[in-house]
Formats: sequence, C-alpha cells, structure tokens
Amino acid sequence: MNKRIGIIGGGAAGLYAACQLKRLSQSPIEVTVIEKNSEPGKKLTLTGHGRCNITNRKDISLLKEGYHEAEKFLYPALKEFGPDDTVSFFENEAGLKTKEEDNNRIFPVCDSAVKVRDALVSFISDSTKIICGAEVKNIKKTEGFEVATSKGDFIFDYLILSCGGSSFPKTGSTGDSYRFAKALGHDVIPVRGALAPIRADEASIGFCRNLSGVTVRAGVSLYCEGKKTAYKEGELLFAEFGLTGPAVMEISREVPEDIAGRDVYLELDLVPQMTDEAFDKELLRLIGGHGDTKISTLLSGFVPQSVAAEITTKAGSEGSYAQSFTKENRRSICREMKHLKIGLASAPDIKTAYVTRGGVPLKEVDRKTMESKIVKDLYITGEALDIDGISGGYNLQACMSEAYLAAKSILNQ
Repeated sequence: MNKRIGIIGGGAAGLYAACQLKRLSQSPIEVTVIEKNSEPGKKLTLTGHGRCNITNRKDISLLKEGYHEAEKFLYPALKEFGPDDTVSFFENEAGLKTKEEDNNRIFPVCDSAVKVRDALVSFISDSTKIICGAEVKNIKKTEGFEVATSKGDFIFDYLILSCGGSSFPKTGSTGDSYRFAKALGHDVIPVRGALAPIRADEASIGFCRNLSGVTVRAGVSLYCEGKKTAYKEGELLFAEFGLTGPAVMEISREVPEDIAGRDVYLELDLVPQMTDEAFDKELLRLIGGHGDTKISTLLSGFVPQSVAAEITTKAGSEGSYAQSFTKENRRSICREMKHLKIGLASAPDIKTAYVTRGGVPLKEVDRKTMESKIVKDLYITGEALDIDGISGGYNLQACMSEAYLAAKSILNQ
C-alpha cells in the first residue's frame, strides 16, 4: 500500500517538503499539500523584496551561526542538505538558474520570487496533489492522521506540519501551526516578530523622518534599563516611522515585548570603524586644519551630508564653522555621532515582521529527522518551529534542509 503523506501548508516549507519527497522516493507514494490560500507560496513570492533570496552560500560552520539559539539544532540538517545542494536542486532539477550576490546571497537570475514559486509547483506537479482554498478545521491522531478541512476529510499515514508562523498574516501566516501543534500535544513558546522594522518614539521620530530614505552603515546597540543587551553592525535605513534595514531588523528579535514604561532604546554608532577616542582625535585634527569649513561639511566625510546636517543640529552646532568650535561643541558632536539615542515607541509588530520568533520548542523535535518526539509520524518544519534566522537566505535554507530530513525519514520507514 502506498504511503499517504499529508503536508499542511503550501508555503516555502510545504513546497520544499513535497519537492524532497519526490526527489528521494524510490517507490510510489501519495503526497497531498493542503493550502488555505487560493494559491500556494503566497508569502514566498514576497521574499527578497520580490526577488527571492533562495539561500546563502556561506560555509556551514559560519551559516549555522545565523540561527541564534537554534544553530546546534539545525546543524545536522544543514550538513545533510546545505546551500550547495539547494543551488544544485534549483539549477539542475527545478530548471531555475541562480546567481551569487554580495554576502554570499543566492538569487534566481530572473530576479523573480514568483518564478521561484512556479518552478517548485511545476517540479511537483506530476507527483503531488495541491488542494488550495482548503482550511484545516481539525487534526486528529488515530492510527494515522484524520484531517478535516473545508474541502473534505483526509486520512494520512504521515503528516508534515508546515503552515508557517504568525508574521505577515495577510499572506495566510496566522498561527495555524501553533493551534494544530497544541491540539496534538505540543507546547508552544509565545511568538513575537523577528526581522522587523522598529518604530521610534516621539522624541526621536522627527530625526528619523528628516532622514527618511537615507542609508548608513552603523553599529546598533540595544539597551534595556541601562544594560546593553544586543549589538549588530551593518546597514540601516531611516524611515518615516523610525528605522529599518538589515542591522535594525536583525536586532529586532531582542527587543522585549513589555517595553511600555521601561527605558528601552537603540544607540547608533555612525562611525563603528573608529573608537570614541580615535574619532575625537580625528575630528580635532580636521577642525585644526579647516577653520573656514562648516562642521557639517567635515562630518560628511564620515556620513552622508544629510545625516551630518541633522547631527550638527541635534548637537546644537547648526551652521557652525570649525574655527569657532569649542571643546564642549566637539564633545557634543562626538556623542551624537558615536552614541546617537533612538527611543522605541513599541516592540516590533509581528504583522510587519518577516519571520516569527517562538513556536514549537526544539526539544520536542528530533533534530536528525524533524519528527515530533510527542506524536509518532508527525513532522514539523519551517516557522512552526522556534527557529528564526538572520536575513540573507538563511530562513529559506532552513526550510529546505529540514524538509530533506523529514522526507528522508518518512521514506525510510
């Protein structure tokens, strides 16, 4: 009798699982993907700003560090099916050529996330039944799995739970994974947004708005009640609402949920390549050699002119020339350039986050197979798990690697 395999969720994790089942199967199997949206891969089509950053070609020893607390859990999956395997699959099996960009990021040559989704669907079209517009009402474990949906009831021998997290709910990621996991006996770690933009408070919003659209490279530190709790260095983007960009989005996962009434803020170092002392010394040298030059012009050698102008205004030195600069003026400039405080209005909104932090605890899943330790023949992958990677192709690679282990385990039984 053919193995009946159900996949709940037709997003990246679900489609990847179907692809791996097709690739690895040596005997007939019946694979059914149940997707509540009108089409599969809706969120996938938005990734990478519509270009789809498929994976990141860093060495596994470095790649695993991008998964925070989950790096040890994910290592076996990444080792068995890593970035090179993903690139090979898309190039040689799915018929989609790829290219490598900065920081080892891999994109399709076509720069289209929609075509990535279409390539996956096409690859499994002759082996997998995809049922869209089917909302799962209930999952019951008997000898197999009884799945009741708005488009009928199904019975599966094996079930892969891959219906996403709670981020970007307009794409269908409304926390269904957690509801089903709980019903089947799993715990769920409370979820919150990761890889999310950050809203500035009233005291800082004006500064950010005046620089909306400007990108800088900076060191970003998160402070909670006077204690530095996280640090990232990279590009950030000023916006009408506050801050976004890779460095800010990566640190967003560390912002506590209960920040109301607490002293929580970001500190930006706009010259991260220099210490405070080195920057002060260099500024002093520039002032001494360019007396008839505006301070904002001197600062534009370190940051964009628009940022330099806002910094001098914030430091109380708007329009000042170097020849009239005092020691106290210099200290104020150094403080704003190296320790620019941006207050936070609220914790990151999971509705605008790209991934979800929280979910099924990793201790309840076998990291070598992705099978539940609570429910036999249940496999959990993707954002349903308490795994969130940094930006740059990490999260999609995790889905592919997890899918490989789950498919391999199911087919070997």
